[in-house]
Amino acid sequence: MSTTYDVRVTREDGAWLADVPAVEGAHTYARSLPGLKKSVREVIILMDDLDDNADVDMRLSFHGTDQAITEAVKVGQQRRAIAEQEAEVMASTASSVTELIKVGYSVRDVAELLHITAGRVSQIANG
Repeated sequence: MSTTYDVRVTREDGAWLADVPAVEGAHTYARSLPGLKKSVREVIILMDDLDDNADVDMRLSFHGTDQAITEAVKVGQQRRAIAEQEAEVMASTASSVTELIKVGYSVRDVAELLHITAGRVSQIANG
């Protein structure tokens, strides 16, 4: 089981700073956000005395940053939600293709019903 840690992120003099309020003494910084996330993970593991391979989930919140960062975070959240919906639709599509082909509908009819190409129906059915 993993714990989600809230991470407070600020920007100062070209560096990203992070504070993990739930873990006393957990502070770090990096020049890039991917580097910051890596550093935060390491600090949480060290300061919270977790196993080196612990699953550390983080929820970043940005403070004192400009409007462009706020908008980018919002767009990123929207993109993540769309990707999750797309994965659900793909799974439902595969399930529908399998069921419809199994009961005897033609590839072309299934394609029309699902608004995908007949070639894609064949790929799914044969995959």
